Amino acid sequence: MAREIWSETEEFLSGLLCSSDPDLTRTIYVSEQENLPFNHISALQGKQICLLARMVGARRILEVGSLGGYSAQWLAKALPPDGRLITIENNPVHAIVAADNIRAAGLADRVEVRVGNAADQLALLLAEKADPFDFFFIDADEHNNVTYFESCIQLSRPGSIIVFDNVVRSGEVRNLNTPNAAVRATQRVLELVGSSERVDGVVFQTVGQRGHDGMLVARVQ
Repeated sequence: MAREIWSETEEFLSGLLCSSDPDLTRTIYVSEQENLPFNHISALQGKQICLLARMVGARRILEVGSLGGYSAQWLAKALPPDGRLITIENNPVHAIVAADNIRAAGLADRVEVRVGNAADQLALLLAEKADPFDFFFIDADEHNNVTYFESCIQLSRPGSIIVFDNVVRSGEVRNLNTPNAAVRATQRVLELVGSSERVDGVVFQTVGQRGHDGMLVARVQ
C-alpha cells in the first residue's frame, strides 16, 4: 500500500513540477526500444539535479553512468551555451544510444560521451589535468563508489557539488554487516563525507515508483 501511495504521489508531483519535454520523452522511448535497463532517474530526480546544477552556476559537469542519456540531458539543459558536460559510460551499446539521444536533443555541442571503464576514464581526466568541474553526478556501479568519490575530490574546486544516487537502497545502507560490496562502498563514502573537513554533505531520502532510496549531496569546502 505504501509503495502505491509513493508512486501516485510521485506522478502527481511530476505532473505539477516537471514540464513535458519531448527530448526526454524520446530518450525514454528509444532506451526502451533498445532494451536498455530501466535504471534511469525519475523526472523529479532529474529536475532536482538540474536545479542543483543551476543553483551553483555550473559550467562544467561530470557524470559517471550515462545509460541512455536521460540524466545527461537534464544536466546539459542546466548549462549555459558555452558550458560542457562529460558523461562516462562503460557499456559501448548504451554509450551509442546515449550519444544518439543527446544528438537528437541538440545538445551534442556541449556534451561529450566517453566510453570505457569509469575509474580509468577518471584517471585519464586527472592525467590530462582537466579543469575543475563544478558539479558531479555519480550513478553507476556502486562497488566502485570510493574510487569515484576520491577522483571527484581531485577533479573539484571549493564549492563544487558531488551527488551520488542510490545510496539508501531500501534502507540496506544501515546494515553494517552486509555482504554486498556495493553497499559497503557506499557506506565508506558516507563515512568519508561525515569525517572529512574538506567535504560536507547530507542524504536526501526518496520514495517513488522504484521504492525507497536516496541521494547523497556533498559540497567541497
